[in-house]
Amino acid sequence: MTFLEILLKGGWLMLPILICSVFAIIIVIERLLVLSHAKLPSDFTEKCKAYLNKGDRQGAIDFCGLYDSPIARVIKEGLMNDEKAMEIKANVEVIKLEAHINALATIVGIAPLLGFLGTVTGMMQAFMRVQQLGGNVNASVLAGGIWEALVTTSAGLAVGIIAYIFYNYIVGRIKGVVQAIENKSSEVCKWK
Repeated sequence: MTFLEILLKGGWLMLPILICSVFAIIIVIERLLVLSHAKLPSDFTEKCKAYLNKGDRQGAIDFCGLYDSPIARVIKEGLMNDEKAMEIKANVEVIKLEAHINALATIVGIAPLLGFLGTVTGMMQAFMRVQQLGGNVNASVLAGGIWEALVTTSAGLAVGIIAYIFYNYIVGRIKGVVQAIENKSSEVCKWK
């Protein structure tokens, strides 16, 4: 029996579980791409300070503009405007970083529940079959319902577990970027 044949034994509830897995994959890839842009060279702060120490604020602004990073955008905003504008920009950047995270968290919760729903419907089918046959059943009569129960449960749990691992990883990375924004932006206030 192939993997696809096993999945098909899960019945119609495999479709929403599959949809959850596709959306989870899309969200994870998209968030990882966004977070990959958040990295800056280790000497970014020192180079920015060097411009400011020379009194070249525009050079520091231009230097920040070279990087497509939320940290660089916040620092650039702080150099171009006041501290309040920098705080607003930081909040906007954090909102961008956290985009779609709630959807991923929803998938983490829904996928296992869909699997458990498959367990219930599969067992209901098995017991309806027992009732229809008046109790004169063998294991093969119950197999279809039990297959559905086990396949949907395992698929829902697999999607939920994997999505949860990536959710926690992404949230951790976002927290790191937010911390870096706070640290670097507070340094900018000192440089100006």
